[in-house]
Amino acid sequence: MKLCMVNGYFHPFVGGSEKHMYELGRRLARTEGVSVVTSLLEGTKEYEEIEQMKVHRLPTKHYKMPVIYPPPMPVTRGIEAKLAELDGKHNFDAFNLHGRWFSSYNRVVNYANKNRKLMVLTLHNQRPLGISAPISIAGTFWDKVKGKKVLRDVDRIIAVSAASKKDIMEYDLDEKKIAVIHNGVDTEFYKPSNASFQDKYKDGFDHLLIFVGRIIQQKGLTYLIDAMPGVLKEHPKTRLLIVGKGKIKNKLKEKVRKMGLSKYVLFPGFIPESQMPELYSSADVFVLPSLWEVLPIALLEALASGSPLLASDAGGNPEIVENDKNGYIFEKANTPHLIEKLNVMLSDEKSRAEMKKKSREIALEKFDWEIIKNQTLAFYKDAMEDFYRSG
Repeated sequence: MKLCMVNGYFHPFVGGSEKHMYELGRRLARTEGVSVVTSLLEGTKEYEEIEQMKVHRLPTKHYKMPVIYPPPMPVTRGIEAKLAELDGKHNFDAFNLHGRWFSSYNRVVNYANKNRKLMVLTLHNQRPLGISAPISIAGTFWDKVKGKKVLRDVDRIIAVSAASKKDIMEYDLDEKKIAVIHNGVDTEFYKPSNASFQDKYKDGFDHLLIFVGRIIQQKGLTYLIDAMPGVLKEHPKTRLLIVGKGKIKNKLKEKVRKMGLSKYVLFPGFIPESQMPELYSSADVFVLPSLWEVLPIALLEALASGSPLLASDAGGNPEIVENDKNGYIFEKANTPHLIEKLNVMLSDEKSRAEMKKKSREIALEKFDWEIIKNQTLAFYKDAMEDFYRSG
C-alpha cells in the first residue's frame, strides 16, 4: 500500500493528532509506503525521512488564533501541486487527512476526488461544544461553513473514539463509511516503572494525585482545585501535582494561593517525556477532570503505566476507564461527585492496587499501537477494495 498522510502539523510539533500520525505512520512504514505532507516548521527540513516515512514540509505562514485553540492556523500555498507531484512519483493508493480544521490542507480532499483516489479522514475532534463560549461560537461557525463539507466529501472516516463518531452523526452522515479505531499508546515505553516522583513530592504525605495535560479551560482544572478542600477533609495528607503548561496556569496558581492550598497543590513545571512513565507510576490516582475530550493521549499513557484512573464523562473517557475496574468516571463539572469518587479511591488501598493491574491489562489488550496499526491497515485495505471495485 502507498499512503499519503496530510495535516497542517506533524512531528516534532507536540499535539495529539501529530503524535497519532507519528506513532501510526512509523509502524505502517515498516511494511507499507508512507509519505507525509505537512507545514515547514522552524528548525525542520523541507524533506527528510523519519523512520522510513517520507516527510515533505511546505513553506507556510502560521497565524496565531487566540480563540480557536490550540495550534496556530497554517496557511500554505501549492498543496494540490505538491500532491500531484508526489502522486505522479508514488501513485498513492489512498490519502489520509488528519483533522478538518486547516483550509489549506483540506485541499487534499479536492485533489483526491478529482483524481479518483481513496480519501480517508481521521477524526481527532468532536464538535467544539462546551469548552468556552468563544470557542463554541467560532468552532461551530467554522464547522458549518468548512468542516461539515469535508466530512461529507471524504470516502471513509476513522473516528478515534465511539464518542466522536456519535457526535458527528449529528451532521447526518452515512454511518457505513465511519469506523471507530482508537488512539493508541506505546506500551513498551509507557509501563509500570519506578515511582520516583513519590520520593520528591509525597514526603510527609499519604497520597499523590496527578494531572497531566494542557493547562487550559477545557481540562476542567478549576473543578479539581475546588475539590481539594473536600478531599483534604477526609484525607488531610493528600497532594495534587498539576503537570503541563498552558494559558491559565498563572490564574490557577493564584486561585490555589487564595484558597490556602499552596502546600497541597503544586505545579512542577516541565517534565521530559523520558520521565513520564515514572511520573504516571507515582500516582495514587491519575485525575482528568476535562469538560471536553475525544480520546486523550495522557489518559492512555497513564493507563499503560498502570495508574488508577479517575476521569470525567467527557467524550471518549468512558471508553478507557471501566467503572470500579481500573478507576471511576464522574460527571463533568460536578465538584461534589468528583470529591466523592476521590475519597472512595483514596480510602481503599487494596482496590487501587487491583486497579493498577487492570489498567495495564486494558492497555495491552485494547490500546497498544501494534493493535491499532493492524486495525488501521485492515481498514485501509477493505476501503481500497470497495472504492476501486465500485469506481
